[in-house]
Amino acid sequence: MDQEKLSTQTLTFGILGLVFAGGLVLGIIFSAIGLNKAKAYVEQYGELTGKAKVGRILAKVGLILSIIMAVFWVLYIILIAVGAANGMLN
Repeated sequence: MDQEKLSTQTLTFGILGLVFAGGLVLGIIFSAIGLNKAKAYVEQYGELTGKAKVGRILAKVGLILSIIMAVFWVLYIILIAVGAANGMLN
């Protein structure tokens, strides 16, 4: 795969990971793909440059935001379940 195509794919999946960070599963999947593309770029061409570097940064941010959102939703569901069990939701 040529360098330009791989760097564009890294950037694309990094952007998708960030955009879908609130969607939990999609954000994690796209971010993981972006990070794997960045790793492949490093293995083939050495240091990250340009779009590949930005793509890796966006993928990392998307992954972190997806994990934060996942924790938030788990806590939210637990609080609702506890509230329902205590009769607080009428």
